[in-house]
This record gives sequence, C-alpha cells and structure tokens, in this order.
Amino acid sequence: MDYDMPLYRPPSEGRSLIFQVTLGCSWNKCLFCGMYKGKRFKARPWEDLERDINEMSRYVPDTRKVFLADGDPLCLDTDYLVKVLKLITERFPNLERVSTYAGPTNLMEKSVDELRELKAHKLDILYLGIETGNEELLKKIHKGASSAEIIEGSRKAIEAGLRMSTFIILGLGGVEGSYAHAKDSAKVSNAIDPQFLATLTLMLGPYEEVYEKKLMGGNFKLLNKMESLQELRWFIEDLEVTNAKFGSEHASNYLPLRGTLPGDKEKILSLIDKALKDDRSGLLRPEWQRGL
Repeated sequence: MDYDMPLYRPPSEGRSLIFQVTLGCSWNKCLFCGMYKGKRFKARPWEDLERDINEMSRYVPDTRKVFLADGDPLCLDTDYLVKVLKLITERFPNLERVSTYAGPTNLMEKSVDELRELKAHKLDILYLGIETGNEELLKKIHKGASSAEIIEGSRKAIEAGLRMSTFIILGLGGVEGSYAHAKDSAKVSNAIDPQFLATLTLMLGPYEEVYEKKLMGGNFKLLNKMESLQELRWFIEDLEVTNAKFGSEHASNYLPLRGTLPGDKEKILSLIDKALKDDRSGLLRPEWQRGL
C-alpha cells in the first residue's frame, strides 16, 4: 500500500492502520492550516481503496484500530462510508474501532440516524478542530462554521453514540484577542461536552510574518511563551465539562499536561501557575523540542 503524501493523523492514532479514503481536505480554506494546501481534494476510487484494505488484511490481519484519512472523509455519502466500514470490519475480525477527522460542516450535513448507522459499523471517534469559540475569530480564520454550528454538529454526533475528540489552538487570536479566544473557546467546549479535549499551539515557522501582517492584519501579534501559558490558564479555569480526558501533550505545546476533567482541574491549574511563576521550573519544553 502506497500513501499519497503528506499523511496526517492524530498523535493518539500512532498505532492505528491508516486508509486514505479521501485525499486532501474538502474545505481547505483555514488560514492557519497548511496541511493539505498542496493537494487537490478528491475521493479515492473504490477499486483503489478496496485493494488497499484487502492487501493489508493479509499483512496485519489482527489490526484492532483503523484511522480513515485524509482531512474529512465524513464529507462523503453515508452509503459509501458504510460500504467502506463493512469491508474493513469483514477483513479485520479483531477490529475494535474506526476513527477519522471530522469537519463541522460535514457533521451538520449528516442526520443523527446517518451517524448512528456509521456508529453501528464501528466508527467510534471523531477528531474535530474547534480551533476557537470566538465568533469574530472563526470568521477571520475562514473556518467555514459558526460556534453554534460547531456545537450542533458535535452534539449530534454524541447523540448518535460517537465519541468526540476536540481541540483548541492556543495563540490563534494573537495577543489582543487572547482573553476572548480562551473564554469563548471554553464556552463552546462546555456546550459540546466532549469525551476528549486537547490544546495545540499555533506554530507557523517561516510564515509568522506573513500570517501576522498579511493574513490576520491590524494589530495582530503572536503570543510568546508566557502569554501562551496565560491563555491556557484562562481556558482551563472556565471549563465545566462533565467527564473529559484532557491533554496538552502535543509537541507544539510549551507545557505538556494530562488529566481528567473536572477531577484534575485544580491540579492542572496548579501546574500552569507554577510554570507561569518560573519558566525555569523544568516543566516547560525547550524550544528545540517543540514540533518534533
């Protein structure tokens, strides 16, 4: 099986078998994201996908977890996705679950019954980038969905029995918009009440100046390390989710954290406060380790 590169998957899917159901992203307009800018979106032909699934069932027949790439296979017709899932479950008898990225617009277009049907064929976890809960910022970054639509699509998936793994991007609102970004993101996260919640930190590399001056414009200025930690605290302190595994272990983040909310909330806040008071506490990643 040959992948059409680049290929992306969430860190938690590191041991999953990956099948590319689509190539690229059907939306592909978010200003902060360069993941699929070099790919033209298309659904892979059934014959190619069927060949990959059959081939890998011979090499790794005991596969337990499968991830469907690229950006958002949920944009495809439900009947086609069921066909894909049926073949995967037939070929991998020990399969426990299937997961994939999900875009908010694609979730909005699926009915609860359609999502239940996908769940019945072992689709289990959807990875959704909330990015931000701030309405103005969602428009500025060209997310293509409002906060209300992100909430509605996510709640629909949860009603269907799917588990939602959502994430916020720290630094997305810059210095001026940091507080509103953190607080509004907490509101949306609370309304969704996902099973998994994570943070990433905006990393632009050589495109920082272009992003600041040309794409975001105005008074936009990227956060430094300590401002990013403060934004993380503002976000965490307002979270009121009922039972979510939280993590900031992604390599982009300065402070790797892990816990269950609400139980570990005070412990997490205490670690953030310790790092804010002393950036030489040993809690923070060195700059050279970020993004690895």
